[in-house]
Amino acid sequence: MGRSSADAAVPRVRRMGRATWGDARLWLGLALVAASMLVGARLMADGDDTVTVLRATRDLSVGARLDGLVAVRMPRDAAQPYLAQPIDGVLRWPVLAGELVPRSAVATSPPEPTRAVTVPVDPLHAPPALQPGDRVDVWSSPADGAGPPALVLAAVPVAAASPEQGLGGEIGVVLDVPVDDVADVVAAARSGVVDLVAVPAASWPDSSPGPTAQAQGR
Repeated sequence: MGRSSADAAVPRVRRMGRATWGDARLWLGLALVAASMLVGARLMADGDDTVTVLRATRDLSVGARLDGLVAVRMPRDAAQPYLAQPIDGVLRWPVLAGELVPRSAVATSPPEPTRAVTVPVDPLHAPPALQPGDRVDVWSSPADGAGPPALVLAAVPVAAASPEQGLGGEIGVVLDVPVDDVADVVAAARSGVVDLVAVPAASWPDSSPGPTAQAQGR
């Protein structure tokens, strides 16, 4: 005796029910995978301790406008001295292709007239590995030790530093000295013992925090 049309429909309904449950499990699995990916990406982003700074793509001379720059990433804790976003200004000293742009190298107003003064310094009386754009305080002590050290100039930019020692064992550090202070620096270098003291970037006269802190290395 043949099955009725109602009986014949039962297996099809059951098969359709199993297919629907299978589809639901498939979509649920995809949703869980997508959620895991989003959570992982968020955790990675939260753990990204780098920020953006600007690097020169070509040699830029003194007085050059800030063009030909590209954004790079570098560790947040090393990024403070460098320019994080384009600003309207000109360079106070050269920046070579591939170098990060120091914020202190950019003059946003007409730059104060300066002169490059080379100061001979005992390597033990200067911060190690001085780089152009660093800031130092210049102190002078009497050569005979008869008096206390005196501050000659504060937070003066370093224009260049040579690791080569001269005949007296000293290195030459070129400072970007305001014209009115040149005589004092020259006198200090000739009459006493000069010490250069590193100035933290956060204490520079023209320092200002970047949009997220400042931020790839040389």
